[in-house]
Amino acid sequence: MRTWKTRKVGLSTAALTAGIVLVGCSGGNGGTAKGKQRSPASSTAASTAASTAKVADTALGKALDKLAFQGAGRSGEGSGACLGSAVRKTGMSEKALAYIVKADSDDMGTVIGGLNKVSGDDAALLASRSLREDFDGCVSKAVLSDSGSPKAQSYTPPEAAAKPVVGKPNLKPAYPVRAEQPVSSSIELTKGLVSMFSSFARDESQKKTYAAAGPCLATSVYKAGFSQETLHFLAGGAPLGTGSIVEHVPNDKDKAIWQSPRFTQELVDCTANATPTPLSEP
Repeated sequence: MRTWKTRKVGLSTAALTAGIVLVGCSGGNGGTAKGKQRSPASSTAASTAASTAKVADTALGKALDKLAFQGAGRSGEGSGACLGSAVRKTGMSEKALAYIVKADSDDMGTVIGGLNKVSGDDAALLASRSLREDFDGCVSKAVLSDSGSPKAQSYTPPEAAAKPVVGKPNLKPAYPVRAEQPVSSSIELTKGLVSMFSSFARDESQKKTYAAAGPCLATSVYKAGFSQETLHFLAGGAPLGTGSIVEHVPNDKDKAIWQSPRFTQELVDCTANATPTPLSEP
């Protein structure tokens, strides 16, 4: 059961996540990101954040329950404890947990975006693929445990958060790429990345955001150190439309690069800072 949803266009990949997340670009490995040096901006924001006192499990569970279910009615018991345990397992800071409780939101994209101003490392953890899968597991257990009650039987997850229909992604390249010709500039990646990312977009507005973020995404990808095989795959821009981008990255080394918190954050920043071209007046 897919429960992960973001409504804030600029942060949907992150998941961008991506993703970006929802779009499969975030694909984080769920590590704690301990030892990673925080940026000056993150440190400044974190220093002014809420108290680091331990967040109550009950309050955390309630906030995560709302976030995971997007406020939808359900009768499963114990989901809050399961979700809280999953989040604490990542090593997320108490400061970040306090932010999640205070946000009290059912919009994952908004929470990730706000948390990024408090701690980029913790925002990457919340957007990680492994935590998303843990959340899905908690929600599934909560719903199935009450399968005998009328309320549980009538539960329907939000349409935008539904798990994609099982099927093969569209791996046909949108643009011709010659295998023997190396990708030698970020410009060669822009169209392909926009095509690939846009295939996961929920609406035209999000597609415009990816189009605006294209050059930034291409620059991040080009300088990340991917192999030519991976660069050719991305330049081709296959409109996958389902699953995630990282599962089609051809080798383990490149998968590790794609799933690294630093690279994931760069993709999130690209979409968050993109300025889509406004619709022309009639």
